[in-house]
Amino acid sequence: MKNNLRAILFVASIALNVAFTATYVIYKLPLLTGMHQQSPEPIFLQLDMTADQFARFQAERDKFHAQLYEPGQEIKEKQTELIDLLGAAPPDHHAIAKKQEEIQHLQGAFQARIIDHFLRASSMLTPVQRTRFIELIKTRIEASTQACPPWMRPFEQGKTRQNKSE
Repeated sequence: MKNNLRAILFVASIALNVAFTATYVIYKLPLLTGMHQQSPEPIFLQLDMTADQFARFQAERDKFHAQLYEPGQEIKEKQTELIDLLGAAPPDHHAIAKKQEEIQHLQGAFQARIIDHFLRASSMLTPVQRTRFIELIKTRIEASTQACPPWMRPFEQGKTRQNKSE
């Protein structure tokens, strides 16, 4: 009985992780899903860059965006494979754990690319521009609802802090 309960809890845990990961990819990385949501003005247009800075920044950005597609597709393929493993009867727990490790490795490499891009892009900026760049990114992250699926968003998310205290 205990082994069955553990197996059920393990599979449920994996299923939740897969659902959260898929939701994150769908809501946070629209380039990978083919869904393009209208977003505010691009950050790089808000930095008062010189023409030379703008050209270098845009080239870096374009190169980076081109590099996102293939790893994103690979992550999606592995997630689909994981879902298939979860749906097997009986599920192969070793294969599930191995597939989850593969996905985590790919996602880690994906995040490393993003960090590398961020560092290269910010190195092209003056100290004042870099400070503004960081502030704009923080503001976007704090205001972002994309990473959170609709059913997990706080009820009063759209209200200001002042309204919440009333």
